[in-house]
Amino acid sequence: MKWFVIRVVTGKEKKVKELIEFELNDRNLTANLLIPMEKSIKIKNGKKVNVEKTFMPGYIFIECDSISELEFIIKRINGVASVLKQPLSQREIERFLIKKDKSEEDTSDEMFYLEQKVKIIDGPFNTFIGTIKKVDNKTQKVKVSISIFGTETNIDLKFQQIVSL
Repeated sequence: MKWFVIRVVTGKEKKVKELIEFELNDRNLTANLLIPMEKSIKIKNGKKVNVEKTFMPGYIFIECDSISELEFIIKRINGVASVLKQPLSQREIERFLIKKDKSEEDTSDEMFYLEQKVKIIDGPFNTFIGTIKKVDNKTQKVKVSISIFGTETNIDLKFQQIVSL
């Protein structure tokens, strides 16, 4: 089995994947389809929310024995722009699969540094603005200096409790 690339309309990857899977199932053909996705964190209503987004918009990968058998079926599907007949090398596809695996492990895509201004989004100091005084990447914790009634106070927070400004 080899991996091939299907170029599709950007933003329609999931819908096109569903249509391709439906057509293949309807004809009793098998193939693995993959949309290159990565997990990221978005701020919604002051809270961090995990979301998935495509890291290669407009592309779907298909694993099959021969693309020539499926090309005619795939090209007729609405939203498909073209099919690349040259198979991907093992090295190329591993790069995409490794990126997918890493993004599943890594829930925090933000890096914090000393003297960075941050907003606290969780805990008793929610909505406070502060400055990072210490970063510990190993434990994913920071020491943030905030002003309470005009007095500078240092508090320890987790990476998930702050966002950079």
